Amino acid sequence: MARRKSALVFLLLCMMAVILSPWAKAPSPASSVVPIPEEETHATVEPADIREISYLKIEVAMDPAEFNEIKNENARFVQANPDITVELTRVDPGQAYSEYKQSSEMKDSMDIMLLNNEWVKEFASSGYLLPADAAFVGKALAEQFDALTAPLKWNGYLWGVPLDMDPYVLVWNMKLLREWLGEDVVLPLTVEQWSVAAEKSEQSAVPASWLAIDGSEPFALLAWLENAGGHRSDELLEKAGKPWEGAPFELPLSLLERHRASIRSVETDEAFGLMKEGTTLVAVVPYSTAADELADSRSGIDSLELDHQSWRLPWIWPRGRSFVISADSDNEEAAYRWIAGMTGEQAQLDRLEQRNRLPVFRSFYDSDRKLNNLLPGRTGQGFPNQAPLILGPDVTVRLQRLSGLWERLFNGEATLQQWITEWNAPLAADG
Repeated sequence: MARRKSALVFLLLCMMAVILSPWAKAPSPASSVVPIPEEETHATVEPADIREISYLKIEVAMDPAEFNEIKNENARFVQANPDITVELTRVDPGQAYSEYKQSSEMKDSMDIMLLNNEWVKEFASSGYLLPADAAFVGKALAEQFDALTAPLKWNGYLWGVPLDMDPYVLVWNMKLLREWLGEDVVLPLTVEQWSVAAEKSEQSAVPASWLAIDGSEPFALLAWLENAGGHRSDELLEKAGKPWEGAPFELPLSLLERHRASIRSVETDEAFGLMKEGTTLVAVVPYSTAADELADSRSGIDSLELDHQSWRLPWIWPRGRSFVISADSDNEEAAYRWIAGMTGEQAQLDRLEQRNRLPVFRSFYDSDRKLNNLLPGRTGQGFPNQAPLILGPDVTVRLQRLSGLWERLFNGEATLQQWITEWNAPLAADG
């Protein structure tokens, strides 16, 4: 019986071995390798970096020649920043204030505008602008002169980024000056010497003018008063007191009134034409114009001399321009980048070379001998390291009133006493 059971167990084991033997010899699926032909391999493709395109509309107050230059700068910027598209348009500088103000009032202004510094605080306080602090990249803010940034500050923010400056200077015909006042004459002239020069022009056998100046441009008048009076002129626009009476400006103004017949009222482009003719003693022109004309060896005006001694005063009008961002803009970040590109170091150097418009970074004046001879950098205590005395949003209105009074005085439509009375009356009303 035991043998039968053993045989039965043995038989069952043999049958199981026969049944399972094919599976034991079969290859394991886990160990199988299916080769992929080389041509069928696929590389992983990363998704492309897709940036949102920003569209900027920019309007600049420039003459056609300067506009062509900034178009070239803009083309280089757009090439380096393909995610920003720019529509750049020009407005006539003489119409810029009214056009900018009208478009801002209608909430239809461009993303970026180029404003005279004196306009910025008015536009900012009226709610037309966005703060521009973020447009100062790296050391740009620390490089700025107080004379340029003070007019841009309002309620703790900066509302513009300085582009350049172009103060007025005097250009003298030294040959004529020595004929009229003697070989030993030294600049700057006293008020008495100015008076003698005016009388000499009226006594000249050949028709001659003692002064060529724009008869409606307030900054030209203020530049001449600074030279003749030897005093900063921003206090003339202050509310308090009677700044036009007494020293240091009443005598120079009375000189203009008495001898206006021998003054030539000309725009900047015409002034050097008179100087080249040799029939004008001195012209009041922007620095950029004077530097360009005097650097031209073909001009044939060796007797002319540039006089910027009034720049040694604590403050003069810098005639600065700044980029601002409209409160209507939806492209604030792109606007910051564009402004930073247009006001960077290389852009300022290009503008100096092409247009003779002075840069706004202090370091240029520290490192360049020619510029340092014009203005101090960080160490100077005078212009442009001081802020103006008048900083309110009404500076533009006061300059417009000054322009009207100057034009009337020059044309003989108002006396100096009427000037003083009319200027003081609204100031008294303002308190």
